[in-house]
Amino acid sequence: MTRRLRRLLIALPSAGLGGAELQTAMLAEDLVESGVELVLAIEPELLPRFARMAGPRLAPLLHPAEIAWREARGAGENIARQARQAARLRDLLRPDAVLVPLPWPSHGIGLLHGFAGTPLLAVGHLAPAALPPEEAAAARAAPPAHFIAVATPTAARLAAAFGLPPGAVAVIPNGVPVPEEDRIARRAARAAKRAMLALPEAAGLLVFAGRLEPAKGADMLPAIAAALRGRAGIAVLGQGGLWPDLEGHGLWLLGQVPDVPDWLLAADALLLPSRLEGCPLIFLEAAARRCPVVATAAALEAFPDAGSLAAIARNPGAARLAELAVEVLARPDPARIAAAHRRACAQDRAAMLGQYRARLRALMG
Repeated sequence: MTRRLRRLLIALPSAGLGGAELQTAMLAEDLVESGVELVLAIEPELLPRFARMAGPRLAPLLHPAEIAWREARGAGENIARQARQAARLRDLLRPDAVLVPLPWPSHGIGLLHGFAGTPLLAVGHLAPAALPPEEAAAARAAPPAHFIAVATPTAARLAAAFGLPPGAVAVIPNGVPVPEEDRIARRAARAAKRAMLALPEAAGLLVFAGRLEPAKGADMLPAIAAALRGRAGIAVLGQGGLWPDLEGHGLWLLGQVPDVPDWLLAADALLLPSRLEGCPLIFLEAAARRCPVVATAAALEAFPDAGSLAAIARNPGAARLAELAVEVLARPDPARIAAAHRRACAQDRAAMLGQYRARLRALMG
């Protein structure tokens, strides 16, 4: 007999905010709307920013817990601390099931230990080809759990990290809401953002949105900006450790902003120079708004037909990305824009959330 899921604990081992955390907030909001009693445990220092990102409905459900994976500490210390905190949360909240988003495969290992014996669903957002030796050994020794990944390549690498057989990790692609086309809103966003940057109406504008770290290709932004000087500017939406290295290179560093969709309406193209991605929400957000995309092959590896959805740099260097950006600025490809929009419609938020609800029901069985 399948038990009904009444109380779900989401334990988020993140040390920062990005696509994995945004997807978790979407899932949490949907579960609350469906009647699930939900608690979302998150690192105390992230709680205020996550509350602003997730919205007022989820803010009262947030529970501070020191469960973030801290890179400066060793794997052993992180795992032991997470396991202690997970056991405390389990005994305090007595959830029917636990969902653990994994921004990185190893970053929730301690939580898997602490929640052992409770139905648990782990969601992999990113996975490298190989983990550091200590983390790899710990992953292979982790207790059993049900695993989902946001993309097929991520699923294969996640299975390898945890020593699971091929096909053991299910795939639920990310999805986003797809708005109706609004030409008035598009023109207004274009005018407002260019006025904010003191750009002429006809000036080219590219947008980068993501964490400022090498995995996202943020270190290439100064070289891309230099190659595009006089043709287009780059608005950089996000925060991260590379911020000081990006200052003074002709980039607009805007930090985390609450209106990314408006920037995508205003932009001539989204720049996605990532070296590693899962199923990037920002690509789907751009596709949903018919914003052309210039990306590395690694950024869109989740999509086997990526070349029909975006301008893809097979050579991932800054020079090639800048060349493609110039081509897209001069001649946006309507076939690619339409194909990407169809993909966003087929792979939308409702489809994603329905699959998660079904998976959680199966978990309770």
